[in-house]
Amino acid sequence: MIGKEVRRRREELGLTGAQLAARAGMAPSAVSQIETGKRSPSSASVIKLAQALGIEAGELFPLEQPRLPELVPPGEAYIVPLEEGEEEDTVTLRIYYVRLFEGGEPILQAMREASPEEAAEAAKMRQQREKSGRSRE
Repeated sequence: MIGKEVRRRREELGLTGAQLAARAGMAPSAVSQIETGKRSPSSASVIKLAQALGIEAGELFPLEQPRLPELVPPGEAYIVPLEEGEEEDTVTLRIYYVRLFEGGEPILQAMREASPEEAAEAAKMRQQREKSGRSRE
């Protein structure tokens, strides 16, 4: 998506891809690949291109985002359709949650994957709770 904005801005200034590449200190092939979406630019490349175009780097990111549906039923996901020319990516999602009870009411709390140190500490706490007879289900 950045590539489309780079091309639009470049054409708006009346520059060729080679001229933009020279201004940005990049190879013309790199600029071409970014514009056509065949290559994702690094943050350094985004900054170079923005400076060469005379704009802030944030202006290369599109403001419009695909709208999510108003309501996604529980247990289902919403997939944004591919745009023309985009290739499928494989994405793996991990979702962790802990169900807590407060005053008899369940509370859902988002969790992240624990580091090895945190996991060891949690295991130690679990063992201590089990030994004291205060384990929770």
